[in-house]
Amino acid sequence: MENLIVFPTKKGNAATDTMRVARGFGKSHKSVLKAYDNLECDEEFNRLNFAPITYTDSRNRKQRGVMMSRAGFTFLVMGFTGKRAAQFKQDYIEQFDQMEAQLRPLGDDAPQVNLLEHTQREVQVANSKSVNNHQYLLGGVASVVEYNRQNCLLHTGKRPNEVVKAAKQEGLPSKLRTSAKEVLRHKEPATACAMSLADQMVRGGADLKQVAVVTNQAKQVFAGLMRLGFRPSQLGQ
Repeated sequence: MENLIVFPTKKGNAATDTMRVARGFGKSHKSVLKAYDNLECDEEFNRLNFAPITYTDSRNRKQRGVMMSRAGFTFLVMGFTGKRAAQFKQDYIEQFDQMEAQLRPLGDDAPQVNLLEHTQREVQVANSKSVNNHQYLLGGVASVVEYNRQNCLLHTGKRPNEVVKAAKQEGLPSKLRTSAKEVLRHKEPATACAMSLADQMVRGGADLKQVAVVTNQAKQVFAGLMRLGFRPSQLGQ
């Protein structure tokens, strides 16, 4: 099992690749690539479930590889035969199950997310207080500070104090610089909305780094909502 590795992609999906499949099934990477090249799936299935990648081999040469989803993996290895192949198929599928469960920590009973409500300042503040209380119970003040530092870094690339310092240099009034989130509500409202969504999801049990992959993508949605007028007056004061 040590060579059977399923990993999360940047988009938060479970995946594996031809190098790992070759090691797991005791095949040469060349033969696994050949099996992939001989697949007769249609173009749409290929596009959705396989992606070309490159890697550096032991001789520091760039080599071709293929990353794949669970469906792509299943399609590729269904022709592999023998007891060992059967066991490794089972092991891989179990790993996909485990990874996908980690990537969906809230489960099927998770509450529906209303993106529109995160454009409201009072909702943002309530979510911030809720997740801070949760973090405090987990690890005290240090946990609260670390959570907010990571949330800010993942969504802005800056630490909270750096966000506040930059706002001061830009002349934002002190009453609007009481926190990094308050600064962002006025300087980058779509980012503030994304961080509020992250607060809500983390409070529900999700992992912040996995959540940030989604919430950073949601910035464009929030920006669009605001262009349509869904921006409370208090965010612009």
